[in-house]
Amino acid sequence: MAEKDKLENIVGSGVPVNIKGKEYKLGIFNMRDLADFRQYIKGQRIKVIQETTIDDTAKIGLINNVLESNINEMKELSNMDGVCFMLWKALQKYQPEMTLDDADKLIDMDNVAEISSIVMNIGGRVKNPLKGAKKK
Repeated sequence: MAEKDKLENIVGSGVPVNIKGKEYKLGIFNMRDLADFRQYIKGQRIKVIQETTIDDTAKIGLINNVLESNINEMKELSNMDGVCFMLWKALQKYQPEMTLDDADKLIDMDNVAEISSIVMNIGGRVKNPLKGAKKK
């Protein structure tokens, strides 16, 4: 692979953002991040079912429904939990020590709309977008 085609050169060096007076770099989302997001949302739904449903048969049915369901990422990114998870995934690319709890502490009612907008706009942004696959 030629030097100019390396992924880090295509994607760039992160999106700088100031959150609560501190500078961070956010990484660009990839397909694995979206898959992790879907699994996280399903896991959160299953957790609620386990905590609120008494009947085991009903619990199994509800959990199976969650596992087979699709996740609407745009809808999930409109809530605090979704914004926090995706902020965490973006932060981890340049601050690998960040935990989900750390990301949660960065978001409050004063900045959730701004952070949500940032998170929604960093997915897929590239510095030098590829025009398409080249045939050899």
